[in-house]
Amino acid sequence: MRPEHWLYTIPLRLRSLFRWAQADQELDDELRDHLERKTEEYVAQGMTQEEAHRRARIDLDGIEQTKEKCRDARGLRFLETLAQDTRYALRTLRKSPGFTTVAVLTLALGIGANTAIFSVLEALVLRDLPVPHPEQLVRFGAHTPGDSYASVSFPMFEEIMRDQKVLSGAFARGGGSLMNVEVNGELSRATVDPVTGGFYSELGAVPAIGRLIEPSDVNLNSSRPAQVAVLGYTFWQRQYGGVRDVIGKTLRIENLPFTIIGVTRKGFAGISVDWEDDIVVPVTTEPLIRGADVQESLQRRNILWLDAVGRLKPDITVEQARAELDSLWPAIREAVTPAEQTPAAGSPRDLERTIFHSLQFTVEPYGTGSSFLRGRFVTPVYVLLAISAIVLLLACANLASLMLSRSAARSHEFGVRATLGATRSRLAQQLLVESVTLSLAGTVAGLLLANWSSRALIAFLFRQTGLFGYVGAKALDVSPDLRVLAFTAGIAILTGILFGLAPAWHASREDPNSTLQNNPRTLGLGTRTLGKGLIVTQVALSLVLLAGGGLFIRTLERLRAVQPGFRFAGVLEVGLFPKPGSFKNADPATYFHELTDRISRIPGVVSAGFSHVEVGGGFDWIQKVRIHGANGNLFSSNCDRVMPGFFRTVGISLLRGRTFDWHDDLHSSHTVVISENLAQMLFPRGNAIGQHIDVVTDPRWQDLEIIGVVSNASLYDIRRPPEPTVYLDTLQYGMPAGFDTLLVHTELSPAAILAPLRQAFDSLGHQYVVSVGTLRKTINDSILPEGIIATLSGFFALLALLIAGIGLFGLMAYTITRRTRELGIRFACGAQRIAVLRMILAETFMVVLIGIAAGLPCALAATHLVAHTLFAVTPYDPATLAAAAVALLGVGALAGYIPARRAMRVDPMVALRYE
Repeated sequence: MRPEHWLYTIPLRLRSLFRWAQADQELDDELRDHLERKTEEYVAQGMTQEEAHRRARIDLDGIEQTKEKCRDARGLRFLETLAQDTRYALRTLRKSPGFTTVAVLTLALGIGANTAIFSVLEALVLRDLPVPHPEQLVRFGAHTPGDSYASVSFPMFEEIMRDQKVLSGAFARGGGSLMNVEVNGELSRATVDPVTGGFYSELGAVPAIGRLIEPSDVNLNSSRPAQVAVLGYTFWQRQYGGVRDVIGKTLRIENLPFTIIGVTRKGFAGISVDWEDDIVVPVTTEPLIRGADVQESLQRRNILWLDAVGRLKPDITVEQARAELDSLWPAIREAVTPAEQTPAAGSPRDLERTIFHSLQFTVEPYGTGSSFLRGRFVTPVYVLLAISAIVLLLACANLASLMLSRSAARSHEFGVRATLGATRSRLAQQLLVESVTLSLAGTVAGLLLANWSSRALIAFLFRQTGLFGYVGAKALDVSPDLRVLAFTAGIAILTGILFGLAPAWHASREDPNSTLQNNPRTLGLGTRTLGKGLIVTQVALSLVLLAGGGLFIRTLERLRAVQPGFRFAGVLEVGLFPKPGSFKNADPATYFHELTDRISRIPGVVSAGFSHVEVGGGFDWIQKVRIHGANGNLFSSNCDRVMPGFFRTVGISLLRGRTFDWHDDLHSSHTVVISENLAQMLFPRGNAIGQHIDVVTDPRWQDLEIIGVVSNASLYDIRRPPEPTVYLDTLQYGMPAGFDTLLVHTELSPAAILAPLRQAFDSLGHQYVVSVGTLRKTINDSILPEGIIATLSGFFALLALLIAGIGLFGLMAYTITRRTRELGIRFACGAQRIAVLRMILAETFMVVLIGIAAGLPCALAATHLVAHTLFAVTPYDPATLAAAAVALLGVGALAGYIPARRAMRVDPMVALRYE
C-alpha cells in the first residue's frame, strides 16, 4: 500500500473508531441512497415497485450483512467489538452493584497490596539514583578479607586517582554524622557530611540558590580550610523557612563558624536513596570540627574512613574497571602503607601492618546508591511481595468462582446469543472483557490504597530508625514511576484474564441447543465441578498463607520470649549528646562519676551505668583477641566500652573477680572484664583472673589484666546465642564518651524520670538528653523486620481465610439452590433433615480436605524457602500446620452449616414445584 493511501485511510479509520455513531449513520445513508437508485433502475426496466425493491436488496446481499462487511473493511473491527463489549460489561456490572462492589474491593486489596510492596521494593532496591547516567557510577575501596564494606583513606584516594585511567572523575565523602548546629543563636542537631570537591559535579547537581562545593573549596595546601557549607533543601525549609537571603549567613557547627554558600535542589540526596544530608562541608574541615590538626588527620594512611565513588568513562565497563584497578592495587597499597620502621614480630604494630597488607580491593556498580533501610528491610519486603502475590492468586480464584456462578445463571442469555449467530470465541471475549473491566476498576482503587499504605509503611520505618532520637530528612520516594505503573498495569490485565478464564472457557463449551431446551436450574454440573476445583485451589493457597503467617508469628513470639542474659525489664535507655566543646577541658572520670552518683540518687532509681555500644540494638562491635605474649591463635570477640555500674544496671552477673570501679582510671593498670565463654575459650584449663590478653586492633589495648568474669549475654543481637565478649573500661584509655548511652534501672516511666534526668545533666553542663525510652523498646525495634513480616503475613492469612470462607459459602449456597428439587424429593420420600445436614457438611469437608491435601506440599515448599527468616521454629512445625488445617476446617464447617440450615427448612411441596 502506497504511503499516500495510508495518509488518506488512517484518519478515516480513527474517525470511525472515535465517532462510530456518526460513521454508522453515514453508512446507513449511503446504503439507503444506493438501494433507492437500484430500485429506480429496476422500475425503469418495467418491474413493480415491490419487485424492484426486492431485487435491489438481493443485489446488496442483505443490508445488515453489507454493513458488517463495510465495518470489517475499516480494519478496526476488533476495536469496535471491544468497545461494544466494554459498554455492555459496564451496563451489566451496574445492574449487579453488590457483586461489583465485592469484586472491586477484593481486587483492590490484592492489587493494592502487591503494588504497595512493589513500590517499596522498587524505591529501595531497583530504582536508580536520580542523577545523570547512574549506570556509570561505581563504588571502590579496600576491605579486609571476609568484610564486604569497602572504604579508603584520603592518601589512598589520591593515589588511586593519580594512576587510574578508567574513571572520568570521582569523589569521596565521610558519611553524614550527627553534630551540634547553631542556627540564629538556637542550638539543634543536624547531619553533617564532609565531601571532596567533585561530589556535586560528578552527580550533576545544580543548586536551588547560590553555588555548591567545588574543587577550589578543598585545597590541601591552604593554611586554613574554607569553612563553607551547602544546605540540604529540607534543612533549609525547616530551619530558615526557605528564605533566599540565606546565602552569606553564618551557622555554627560544633561552635565553628561556617558561611552558607548554597542550597541543593529539592529531592537531591547525593548517593543515598533514603536520607538527605542536612549540611555538606568540605572534607578538609572535618578535622577542624573534631578539634584535630588538618594536615595530620587527612594524611593518615591507615584510617579508612571515606566512601569513594567514581564515574566510569563512557566506553568502560565495570569489569574492565575492576580488572585495571585490581592490577594497580598492589602498587597503590604499597605506596600508602604507613611509613614506619619494621616493627617487632608479633607486636601490635606488626599485626596492624599485616592486616593492612591483607587489604583487598573491590569495585562494584553503584547506580542504585546506598541505603540504610535496604540492608534491614529488603528481605521482609521480598517475603511480603511473595505473600501478597499468593493473596492475589487467591482473590483471582475467588472471583473466578463468582464469575462462573454468574455465567451459569446467564446460560440462557448466552444460548440466545449463540443461536442468533454469536461465535463461541465472541462469547468468551465478552466474559473476558467483563473480567478485565472489573480488574481495571479494582486497580484504580488499589492504586489509591497502595499510595497511602506504602507512604504509611515508609513513614513508620523512618520513625523507628532515628539516630540518637533524631529523625532526619527522609529522601525515599515511593511515588509510582513508570516501572511501578507498568507492574500495576501488568497485574491488572493478568488478574482480569486469570479470573475470567474459567467462565469464558465454560461459556465457550456450552451447547446453545441444550441450554435453550433445559431449565436453567437443571444446568450446572460442569459449573459445579469447575467451581469445586476453584474452591480447592483457594483452600490450598489459604493453607500456604496460614502456615507461613503462623510460622512468622511464632518466630516473633520466640524472639520476644528470648532470655538474652541481661535485664531489660525496668531498664531505661537515655540517649545523650555532648554540648559543643564541652569535653575539651573536662576531666571525664570526675564528670561521669559525679553524673552517675547524681542519677543514682534520683528517687526510684536503683542504679545507672554507661555503654558505648547500644544494648539490644542489633549492631555489634567485633574485635580480635589473643593471650598476651602468644603470637598466634586470634579469637573473634564482641567488644564494648562500659563504665562502673553497667553490669549491675543490666543484670549481668559477676561470676569471678570484680567489675570496674571509679579507681580504674588513666593512672591505674589497664584492666578488662570478659564473658564466661571467652574465658573458657582462652583458658580452657585454668582460671582467667589475673591473666593478660591483647585486643590487637588498638595499640592502647595491650597487656590487659583480666579482673573479672561475668555471665554470658546476647548483649547486642538477641537472635544470636551469647557470644564471647570483652568489656573495656572507657575511662581508662581516654576514649571519647560524649555519645555513650546511659542505662538506668528504675521503676519510673520515661515521662516521670525525664525532668530529674535533665536537671542532673544541666547542673553539670557537658551533655543534654535527647531521648528516653525503655530497653524493651530498643529490643523490639531491633526485631522490627520480623515484627513487620509477622503482622502483615498474619493480616494476609486472615484475609485469605475470609476469602476462602466466602468462596466456600458461595459454592455450597449455589449447589443447594441447584439441588432444591432434589432435596424436596428426598424430604417427600422420608429423608431425615439431620441426614441432609450431615450430607451437605460431608460434601463441604470433602472439598476442604482435598484442598488441604493439595496445599500441604505447597506449604512445606514455601516454608522451606523462608526458613532463613525464622527463629527457633522449624519450617515444618507440626503445631503450626495443624493449626492452619483446623482453622480451614472450622471455616469450612461454618461456610457449609449456614446454607445447610436453609436446606433443612425446605418445604417438599414448594421444592417439587420449584423452577
